[in-house]
Amino acid sequence: MRRLLKPALIALSLLACAALLGLYPYRAALLPQDMDLAAAEQRLAPHLSLHTPKGAGPFPTVLVFHGCSGQNPGFVRNVTAWLLPAGYAALFVDSHAARGIEDWRPVCDGKQLWGNERALDVYAALALARRNPAVDGTQLALLGYSHGGWTILDALSYDGAAGHGFPATGQNALAGVRGVIAYYPYCGFPAQLRAGLGHPAPVLMFLGGKDHITDHQQCLSAVDGLSAERLELVQYAEADHVFDQRTDLNTYQPGLAEDARKRALAFLRENLAPAP
Repeated sequence: MRRLLKPALIALSLLACAALLGLYPYRAALLPQDMDLAAAEQRLAPHLSLHTPKGAGPFPTVLVFHGCSGQNPGFVRNVTAWLLPAGYAALFVDSHAARGIEDWRPVCDGKQLWGNERALDVYAALALARRNPAVDGTQLALLGYSHGGWTILDALSYDGAAGHGFPATGQNALAGVRGVIAYYPYCGFPAQLRAGLGHPAPVLMFLGGKDHITDHQQCLSAVDGLSAERLELVQYAEADHVFDQRTDLNTYQPGLAEDARKRALAFLRENLAPAP
């Protein structure tokens, strides 16, 4: 027995070392630097950009969270093109710039800045938005794309409780949020969506049946059991990732993009007060 025990222990030790080595590239995502809400606000404040429609504010405002490849001028133009004419202000949250992230690939590879860590940006951006006189702090919505969708859904799941790398932010962390729109979000591990959505805001989710970046089936599994009153789920069977914008992926489908925009605006009209 002793002869067998020693080789077994050696084998287990080797397996443990191999597992640790395999996780090493993900250390920044697994063990984020702890940060509280006040520090997060200070870090994020210089990297918010508010675009307002014509007229006098304060405006009902949509906070916009980019995907893992970061925020670029084309993305901003695409979103403002349909939000501003409808009377909504758009507050863009550049999470990468706030952290000095220039190479987006580790984020997309899951080695840096998971969505459950980035959820703190949602609470920080909301706190900053509510102090902006051009923003109607009682009429807010969250809009996230891919990694940004993961981020805002995790923020709803935590609902102000302690999260991945940050302490509890309080029950009013999502005050004023009346609707959430997620385009092709990531819903697999370690996303919090399976734990439920703590905040009661209604959710509109767009999924692509041929998404080669995020597995839409994981989202379908995660939202199984949510009532139709809480979740409006739109599936486009022939859509790939980023079907709504022109990008290097070449997956843009203008017909589906226009349908999604119409649905998103209808959702906003239903859940946010009309612009003044």
